[in-house]
Amino acid sequence: MKITGIICEYNPFHNGHKYQIDKVREEGADYVIAVMSGDWVQRGGPAIIDKYSRTTMALKSGVDLVIELPVIYSTAAAADFAYGAVSLLNSLGCVTELSFGCESPSEKAWDDVTSFMLTHQEELGKEIADFMKEGNSYPKARELALLNHFNEHVVEGLCKPNNILATEYRKALHNLNSRIIPAPILRQGSNYYEKELNIQSFSSATAIREAILSSYDFVVNDDSYVHDDDRFTGVSTYMSFVGSTAVRQAMSEPLSPIINHVPSSTYDILLERLGKSYPLTSNNFSREAGYKAIYEKDNGFEDYFDINKDLSDKIKKQLANFQSFDQFCSLLKSKDVTYSKVSRCLTHILLDIKKDTYPEDKKAPYARILGFRKDKEALLSIIDKSTSIPLISKLADADTILDENAMNILNKDIKAAHLYDFVSACKYQSKEIVNEFTRQIVII
Repeated sequence: MKITGIICEYNPFHNGHKYQIDKVREEGADYVIAVMSGDWVQRGGPAIIDKYSRTTMALKSGVDLVIELPVIYSTAAAADFAYGAVSLLNSLGCVTELSFGCESPSEKAWDDVTSFMLTHQEELGKEIADFMKEGNSYPKARELALLNHFNEHVVEGLCKPNNILATEYRKALHNLNSRIIPAPILRQGSNYYEKELNIQSFSSATAIREAILSSYDFVVNDDSYVHDDDRFTGVSTYMSFVGSTAVRQAMSEPLSPIINHVPSSTYDILLERLGKSYPLTSNNFSREAGYKAIYEKDNGFEDYFDINKDLSDKIKKQLANFQSFDQFCSLLKSKDVTYSKVSRCLTHILLDIKKDTYPEDKKAPYARILGFRKDKEALLSIIDKSTSIPLISKLADADTILDENAMNILNKDIKAAHLYDFVSACKYQSKEIVNEFTRQIVII
């Protein structure tokens, strides 16, 4: 039996994701399991739409089972993100292959690079540290260190976003002594960070998010503070369009720019929920992030995951200049600390993710089901017989099957989801704030 695992965010689900699922089906996958980030994602911020909506998108497009990647991993840098997700799939005990996109087709090049990184970790770590002391960010220092050992073409390919994750997946499989076979698929269409829709091929999730956000001009009509880069700050909003043609088109098909870039089922979900529960951006959490930072200022921030003393001191020093989440990230970023890292670190403060939150072995300690396909329910029985970690289908039962450390991690997921739903409800003036304990597993 062939059971394929996919590690994903589906933020949102698009045609490139559907292409990957179709490919693994063509290659004989009997079941497809997606380990998906919840409401908070790796770039350091909220998903544009909630995890249950994205679970529904995935199940309607060919995934059989969606499991939530705990938030301590979903908001981490590439190595911890990959290790947490791969460890979860490995612990299920039945996954036979890991499918992932990459931007380079050469298997030998990946094997050579991964083997070197695994056997020369100490040497490579020292070289990276030396380059960082010269003022380089970690990604740049890593690139410079690898150039000491590989040619420019190989390193250039390695430093592309999907290839960085692909390398980390391979390293995680090796370090876990996993039997799961890596199954790379050559990425098609736009680059990971491309912000323009690709009319010839698959568009990136970044471009699709930009198109969704640009579909409307949100104008704040309350007394919230507003900034040039803050299109979505505020609790109460209204939509403003210029010109009668634009009005008619926007009201009839507000998401028409993306209609050919996502599956029809995804489009229907996005269209139905637009302006009712999403979109959400980092700036929608500005008040909460600012308050949490002010509240913790006297204690400093070194206890939070991925924050060192230098960054902690800088946050404290600049806190008086906090205006919005994105503005503060831009203020804190520097030559040696990237915007993405700052965003992740501020998210860790906001969500109370500290260094001691992580399990000692860094492995995901449970698998929480977000949804599954009814006609593939037999997969749950297969997992139940093979898994070495608890499978959570009902949140209320978790404290009876998890140990204290695992329950602490799950509580981070629960609180992160509650915060996400609270801000969404306030922004879109929902009559009821959804409680994570009342949520039902998505069954298609």
